[in-house]
Amino acid sequence: MDAHEVNRVRATLALYVADVFASVPRKDQRAKGDCYLRGLMLDGRRKSIQAMASRLPDGNEQNLQQFVNQSTWDPVPVQRRICERMLPLIDPTAWVIDDVSVPKDGRMSVGVAPQYCGALGKRANCQVAVSVHAASDTASCPLQWRLFLPTEWASDTGRRTVTRVPPEVTHREKWRLALDMLDTLAGWGMRPPVVVADAAYGTNAHLRTELADRQLADILAVRADVTAHPFDAKPVAPDRNGPVGCRPTPRSPTWSVWPRVRRRIEHDYRELKHGLGLDHFEGRSWPGWHHHVTLVTAAHAFLTEQRLAPKAPAPVSPSTKSSTPSRTS
Repeated sequence: MDAHEVNRVRATLALYVADVFASVPRKDQRAKGDCYLRGLMLDGRRKSIQAMASRLPDGNEQNLQQFVNQSTWDPVPVQRRICERMLPLIDPTAWVIDDVSVPKDGRMSVGVAPQYCGALGKRANCQVAVSVHAASDTASCPLQWRLFLPTEWASDTGRRTVTRVPPEVTHREKWRLALDMLDTLAGWGMRPPVVVADAAYGTNAHLRTELADRQLADILAVRADVTAHPFDAKPVAPDRNGPVGCRPTPRSPTWSVWPRVRRRIEHDYRELKHGLGLDHFEGRSWPGWHHHVTLVTAAHAFLTEQRLAPKAPAPVSPSTKSSTPSRTS
């Protein structure tokens, strides 16, 4: 969005912030949230705090740094309110379990470690976050995020203290983080129409069992070398005249959900990362990371609401082009 477009929706954004950030106790903090969202939505190559502050007339870098990295506001009620607004609007056909990796230098940013980095397609130093998205053919929205904490971080008291990782947070496998998020959403009275995930999750038998125990429908990809059979299946000797070919199984229309929502999630991940700066956070702390991804989610949800709103001009997705000369009023 350019400066003119941001100004056009500013009054609507103020109402949105008042609702979504109602749990944030101080008025000045909510004002900083409004400012941060405008910085994320405004065109620009970098969405670091310094870069965003330079584009906004009310963009005070020190205030935004304090709001994101030092302030103690709880992101969870904000996430819940976003879910309450977005689920009825999107009317999702599925919830998608996914993860995203962000290459990082050094070892002091929370959760950074040598591990598989999907963004690079190889093992590299990076952060990894697991997410659950609500998706339909036309829109999607992140509902929950969990930062993956590698095993070497779980027992590293020094790094945990510096990055303010809560004592109760330990290493948990990514599939367990996905279940934690589904359980959190269930506690808010939110249930998926169907859970879908790629083979990185679907191949895990523990995840499949836990979803079944929760009576959640799922469409999970598995690796090509995985075999499955009904629990009560009995082996049958092949016919002595040779094996009998399997009859083709009719494909349920439900299976078509996966490729459609996969494309939708990939499209929206590009907007989250390249347009809204999901991977531009330069802070190192656990609270700062969760504040940033919550604010990015809020910005993405606002843009989605505007696109789906009847009789409203659809906002243009944030561009990565530089907008330093253009400042909103």
